[in-house]
Formats: sequence, C-alpha cells, structure tokens
Amino acid sequence: MSRFITILFVALSLGLVHSGCSAYKLGGPKPTFSTIEISPVRNSSTRPGMHLPLEQKLRESFLSDPRLKLGTGDAKLETEVVEYTHNGLTTSSVDAYTYTSYNILIKVRCTLTTQSGKKVLFKDREFSASATLQTQSDAASEERSIAPGIFTEIAAQIREAATTSW
Repeated sequence: MSRFITILFVALSLGLVHSGCSAYKLGGPKPTFSTIEISPVRNSSTRPGMHLPLEQKLRESFLSDPRLKLGTGDAKLETEVVEYTHNGLTTSSVDAYTYTSYNILIKVRCTLTTQSGKKVLFKDREFSASATLQTQSDAASEERSIAPGIFTEIAAQIREAATTSW
C-alpha cells in the first residue's frame, strides 16, 4: 500500500511540475512588438564619443533577445546620453585632492514609441549605471576599459523596460 501511495505522489508531483512549466516561454512574455528600430544615439553630455559604444551595446542587447528583430517596423527607440560624471574619491585624511579612485556615472534618456509614434510606451525615461575605478597608473586607459561594462548594463536596463509586458 505504501508503494502505491509513493507512486501516486510522484505521478501527481510530476504532473504539477509539467503543468506549471508548460506556460513558460523562452525569453519571457512576448512584447507588444516584434521589430524595433534603434535610432542613432544622440550625445548631449560633456564627454564626446559616448553615443557610439552605447548604440553598439543597444543593438547587441536587442539582438540577443530571440523574441525581437532589429529594423524598421513596430517600435522605435530614441536614446540620448544626457550625463557623464567623473568624480574623484579620496581616502587620504590629510589631502582631499589626492584621488585614489573615481566614480563614473552615465545617464541616458529614452523614448519608446509604437504605431509610427502614435503610442508612447515610455517617454524621457532615465537609465543609469556607474562603476568605481581604482587609479593605478593610466586612469584614462582604465576608464576606457570599464565604459563597455557601464554601457552593457544600461542597454540591458533599456531592453528590459522595452520588452516588459504592457
């Protein structure tokens, strides 16, 4: 009798697991659009050249989503780099101007529309990411090395916001 109960319990458990997983779709829920156009990224920050790496990371991020295709069509994403800050941090108790590390913050503003701009999914929504850089020798080189990570994080935030069910 206990063997019968064990078999019944296992069968019911497998049935529940199977029914719970049957609604799952790879990549999450389907967005309201299947094609997205990524407009050239604008840069109004004080740091030149911020728009190109962000545009590349946005394209990579949306291409990695199996539910979407890039190109003109259902949705249009407009993005602008609006702020770049590079703040020195010090740990010296005697010299406040001797920086041992820097905090880099990048903010972007996005607008996502569908139906040829008639329906706004979000407008002027801000996304940001930051990283702390330890100064060793060449701070400019180190800064360039962490920028792709910051842009990858921002692009992932934008893709997540764009593809969330409306």
